[in-house]
Amino acid sequence: MEKIKAIVIDDEVNNVDLLVHFLEKYCPIVEIIGKATTSREGKVLIEELQPQLIFLDIMLDEGTGFELLEDVTFTKSKVIFVTAFDEFAIKAFKFSAIDYVLKPIEIEELVLAVNKAHEQIKLSLFTEKEQLNMLSNSINKNRLPLNFIAIPSVDKIDFVKTNEIVFCNSEGRYTTFHLISGKEIVATKNLGEYEQTLDKNIFFRIHNSYIVNLTHVLNINKSGGNYCELVTGESIPIAKRRQDQLHRFLKIK
Repeated sequence: MEKIKAIVIDDEVNNVDLLVHFLEKYCPIVEIIGKATTSREGKVLIEELQPQLIFLDIMLDEGTGFELLEDVTFTKSKVIFVTAFDEFAIKAFKFSAIDYVLKPIEIEELVLAVNKAHEQIKLSLFTEKEQLNMLSNSINKNRLPLNFIAIPSVDKIDFVKTNEIVFCNSEGRYTTFHLISGKEIVATKNLGEYEQTLDKNIFFRIHNSYIVNLTHVLNINKSGGNYCELVTGESIPIAKRRQDQLHRFLKIK
């Protein structure tokens, strides 16, 4: 396998330089293709360079590393958190982190984390090839009908009619689809990717964590805050900054 293409994101320049030094000296399988010291720079690097691996601090200049991961649309990068805060370990693994390396960095821990990333990246490359073969064998002309969406999960790919989707919500780097049947499917892509994929005439992102199928909305409840009440009996919040956009979309303002 070729070298792992990686970037480092940390709001302390000294921390970035030290980690890059350790990686170059002790982890020759890693090639650093980018460095960032702000969330904004980090997001740009991830989207433009599409690295295989991200070394990410949790506490950044603006918000957290978790928020950065939720904000990016490219989600195929593996993540190793490098941080001084051990209390976020459980949350880190909810974001599919490869590992969680504490500062000050111990070389042995860093090498083990990189080795784990190496193995998982090799496995994911193999899995992607399998998925592409499945798609090409299952779909004429390599395209799904417009009323279908392919939802990749850890062990399979579901083909779902879009009119069966009631809403979907962010689960860190994953997205959960809630279907009219009551079934839930956890996809291995983040919500931002599905915002770009789903039909914008029907699906609307009402919140940073939710996209709703407007054909399954019964009403907008304004009495206790703004909520979409759904045909399934669930209520999901509408973010304040998206209320005006939704009203304009529905031509009620």
